Parts: sequence; C-alpha cells; structure tokens
Amino acid sequence: MFEPTQRDVDHDVGVFMKMFERAQVGEVAPVVPARFQSALLVLDGSSQDDLSIRFARLLKESFGCRLSVLDARENISANDLAEQVAGSLGGSPLPKSSGDDFTQILEGIGACACGVVVVPCPFGRDLQAVGPDSTGTVIDVLLSRSPVPVLVVRKPYAADGGLYDRVQLVLIGENEAAPAAAAWAAAFASSAPSGHAVQLRLILEEEFYENIRDLMQAVDPHVDVTPESLEQALLQTHVRLHVALEKCAAEHGFRYDLSVRRERELPDQARSTDAPDAQTGETSSGPTAGEHPLLVLALERSDHLSQGHVHDTIRRSAHSLLIVPTTGDQC
Repeated sequence: MFEPTQRDVDHDVGVFMKMFERAQVGEVAPVVPARFQSALLVLDGSSQDDLSIRFARLLKESFGCRLSVLDARENISANDLAEQVAGSLGGSPLPKSSGDDFTQILEGIGACACGVVVVPCPFGRDLQAVGPDSTGTVIDVLLSRSPVPVLVVRKPYAADGGLYDRVQLVLIGENEAAPAAAAWAAAFASSAPSGHAVQLRLILEEEFYENIRDLMQAVDPHVDVTPESLEQALLQTHVRLHVALEKCAAEHGFRYDLSVRRERELPDQARSTDAPDAQTGETSSGPTAGEHPLLVLALERSDHLSQGHVHDTIRRSAHSLLIVPTTGDQC
C-alpha cells in the first residue's frame, strides 16, 4: 500500500484547508485567550519541583496573576518548604492540612480560587526513580475531579529561555473541551512579546481508523477506506476552530500552523527521554533545552476517547502538559 511522505501529507492538508477557507463556513470569531487571576503551585519535594517553580514564576510574570503555594505531601506537618518557595516567588503559602495528598490539592484549588494548578508527576516521586510509565494516583484523581486546568510537570529539563515558546494543541476526535483548550493555548502564545507559536495537531486514532475500515468493508468488501479520507473528515470537523485560531494568531502576533497525524506518527509527542525506541531498542537522549513544546490537551470527561489519549500521552511524554477539562462537568 502506498504510504505518503510527511511532505505529501502536509501539502494535502494545506490544499484541503484552502478549499475550506474558500467555502462558506459562516462568520467565525477569533479565539479569545484565556484569562485567570490566580495560580496554584503544588510542591512534592521531588526533582520535578525546580521546573514547577520555574513554570509558576513565568505564569506570575506573564499573566500578572496571584500565586499560592501548597506543600501537599502527606504526613508532613511543617510548612517550611511552601513558605520558603512562596517567599522567593512573591506568593502566598497555603496552610498545611491533613488528609490524602490529592484531597489537599483539591481543597487548595478551592481555597485560593485559582485558574490553573501546577502539579509534578508522578507526585511525590522522582520520575527517574519510578520509571517513565508512572503517573500516580494524584494525577489520576486530578484528571477526574479538578475544576481547573492542570499543568503537569514531567521529566525535569533545562529551561533557560521561555518554557512555552512553542505550544502544541493536540486534539483527538470531536471534543467538547477543544474551545477551552484553544483559549489556553492562545493565552500562552500571546503572553510573550514575540516569537511564540501555536501548532494545532489533529490526531487520527489508529483504533478508530481500523474500526471504521472494518465496519465499512463488512458492508462492502470493495470499499476503499483510507487514513487520508478520515484525515479530511477530521479537518472538516475542526475547520471553524482552525479559522478562529488563525484569526487569533493574526490579532495577537504569534505564529500558527495545522497538521493531521496518525497516532503512530507523533514526532513531537516523544516518549520520556529514558525510554528505548520501540523499533531500534536504543535509548534516546531526548529533547534538549529549547526543544520542549508545552502540550495542551483537551480532556472531555464522560467516557470519551480523549481520556485514554490524555493518560497515554502523559505516560509517554518527556514534555510538560496542560490538561484542560470539559467546561461544566467539573467538581
């Protein structure tokens, strides 16, 4: 079977989107970047804390938001860590409370009325010690119950420059959380003076493609269901979001592009840098400073395929991720 090169696919995407831009898609308003007044930094004493602190500092500087700091470790009564970090960031430490670590975080989100929470993953453990496939109970609970987006900090990496110079908005299937995720991606991209970029990545899930192909061929064995045909359908589904992001980019001065990827062709959603390549068995050194995009993932709760995709991406990613949940079904 003919396998198109990535250049072929990107060219076809461009041609297809130009067709839609010429079509009547109705009036589309630009994406309005998300705004928030408060952020919560959660500490766990792990090696991920340093990168979490850098994210929190940049959030405060970029958005002018209030910053609260919480040490959510269980069985730790002293609050020295939170007080020290809050003092260095010009933020406010939240008092220690008893209970599970995820309970403390959820209570902290409510106490400071934050718009985003920064959490290390896996919580309370160095990623290098437990392995790249671990996410932990805290992240599982927050993905199910957090009323605000969760900025998940994974493997520590050098970040001398901006932490979100390149933002990738990754969507799989039709997703009710997509507009909110786009607003957050635009917020990060528009918060810097220049040079930032948003890349919209539409993901064609392998299992979805295979199921549709098998279903159609069960009705007509001669029907030709190609990944390219489903990619075009995926583009059609997201054309209004594409146009809205284009307008937002022009209005706020950041770069923007769009592409479609099959799930097995995700060059920028690298595995954790300690993981061996599935084909060669070799361990990659992973992205270096400046090569880490911030991944923004839309999470539609209520039995949606994005749930498995979000969990899998967190496990495989060496990058930090902003998980934006569906508006309206939060705790």
